[in-house]
This record gives sequence, C-alpha cells and structure tokens, in this order.
Amino acid sequence: MKLQIVMKSWLLKIIFVFLIAIAGFLQYEYDNHADYFRAQKTFVTLPPGKTLKILSFGFHNLTADMLYIWSIQFYSNYNLTNSYLYLEDIYNAITDLSPRYKEPYLVGSWIMAIEAKQPEMAIRLLQKGKKNMPDDWMFDSESGYCAYKYKKDLKLAEYYYSLAASNPNAPEFLKRQKAHMIFLEDDWDDAYIVWLDIYKKAKDDLERTSATNHLRQIKFEIDNRMFQARISSFVQTYKRFPRSLNELQRVGLIDEIPKDFDGKDYIYDPSTGQITAQRMSIWKKSF
Repeated sequence: MKLQIVMKSWLLKIIFVFLIAIAGFLQYEYDNHADYFRAQKTFVTLPPGKTLKILSFGFHNLTADMLYIWSIQFYSNYNLTNSYLYLEDIYNAITDLSPRYKEPYLVGSWIMAIEAKQPEMAIRLLQKGKKNMPDDWMFDSESGYCAYKYKKDLKLAEYYYSLAASNPNAPEFLKRQKAHMIFLEDDWDDAYIVWLDIYKKAKDDLERTSATNHLRQIKFEIDNRMFQARISSFVQTYKRFPRSLNELQRVGLIDEIPKDFDGKDYIYDPSTGQITAQRMSIWKKSF
C-alpha cells in the first residue's frame, strides 16, 4: 500500500514536470517567432483558481510562484496593447492558488493603480489580501494610499487609513496619515481634535513636530473663519474695517480674542481686514 502511494506521488510529480516542460517549450517557440518590439495584441486565458489548484497536483505555492514571476515579465512588455484586459484575472488566479502569498497582492495593485490606472481594481485586490491575511495592516494602508493618490478620494483614504491605524500591529505613522486626510478635507474641527491627541501622545520629536505644524495651520483656519465672520458683521454695521481686533471685542462681536497655537497674538491688517499668524506651516493642499 505504501509503495502504491509513493509511486502515485512520483507519477504526479513526473506529470507536473512534464507539463511545465511542455509549457516552457511552447513559450520558447513563441519567443523565437514573436516580435516583442512591435505593438501587438495578445491573448491570455487562465483557468479559475479552483481549477488551477487541481491541475497543479498539490503544488499550489510553486504554481503560484511561477505564475507571479511570469506576470512580472508579461507586464514588463509595454508593446502589448491589450494586456490590462487580463490583469485582474491573472492576479486573482495567483492569489486563489496561494491566498497568503503577500507579494502578488502588492505588486499587482501597483500595476493596476499606476500602469493600468484602475485604482478601484487595485483596492479590490488589496482587500482580498486583507480578507486572507486579516492581521496584516499593510493592505488597508496601501488601500488608503491608493484611494488618496490615484482615486483622489479623501473620504475613502481616511476610511482605509483609519482601519489600518486600528490594527494592533500597525505603526504609529498611520494615525498621522488618517489625521492628514481629515486635514486635507478641510474638516478643521475634527482635524484639530485628532492632531491634538497625536500631539499630546507624541513619542518622539518627529511625531510632535508633525502634529505642531498641522495644529498651527488648523488653529489659524478655525480662528480666521471666526474672525472673518465677525469682521464682515462689523463692516456691515460701520462701513469700514475695524482698526484693531480689540475693536471687535469693544463692540461686543467677540468675547475674547483668541491667540495662535503658540499662544501669540495674531497679526491684523486694518486696511484689508486680514489676519495672519506669527508662525505657521502651510501644508500642500493639492494631490
């Protein structure tokens, strides 16, 4: 009985190696006749992952690894004009064969987002990776970056960075990424709460400096919003800009004059009605 099992195992290995040899020979013949430097269409078909698992005779990880290496070579040929039509099918097949093989999720998502310009597809692949490896924060982090950089969706980016930051194994910088998305959304009140919490819990100078720079600008934006509303009311009543911020307080438009994040007085220009902070970091607001 044991002999039969051993013989059967060896037979499967021989068949598998034989099929690989045939595939290699066909690829060799194709390479000898193909003009790789001419723009051309190609045709690729792969069985579903479940079928590939059967055809791989138990060598799931090896087959997935070979397909992954081939996929990198395939998508390095920029003369194939329709290769992205097969992109999701190829990386779904690889990750169906070996669900916990991390690299194909990441590399596949980069090809999808950067080269194919299909960030929704990239996020689908990354979230498939998260489903198969729920303890790995990288998939939500990459989804957040993809949503921000390539999909231009700040709310979605905030959502995925929030999921990544909530992972017990996640690094601290993901909390700053989430907070920065809120900041970029111009949600000043929520951004101030989140960044102030980061500032109070900062464990190093880098984290504290990043929080301080954000808070300087956020505090200014919140205070300036209030100042401009009160100055507008003053102008409607007195037909001129207030001569100083103290004048807003004297006429009862504000109870107390706020200071900037560093505790310093704001600089007011009575000729324009505009205020500035004595020290403020201006963060880039565009994508």
